Amino acid sequence: MKSKRDRLLFRTHEPPFQKPEWAVGQYVEFNGKVHRVTRWVKLRPVLLERGGSVGEWEVWGRAVSDKELSEEVARAAEELLGPE
Repeated sequence: MKSKRDRLLFRTHEPPFQKPEWAVGQYVEFNGKVHRVTRWVKLRPVLLERGGSVGEWEVWGRAVSDKELSEEVARAAEELLGPE
């Protein structure tokens, strides 16, 4: 049985509003597995060597089972094709 807990997928310097493909609820591939993004966590700004700083965020998600992914694909296809 797969864990329903989320885990840290990756860190980024790009803010959430610039990455809609990583928005909460979206699917992302990480280490060869599909995950659903569950949350973003804003970290302290990273200080740059030449001065200034840049924002940093963590992107968290949970693994998606093959069954769950198949159901989502079927639902999306049905939504695109409409009623028969």
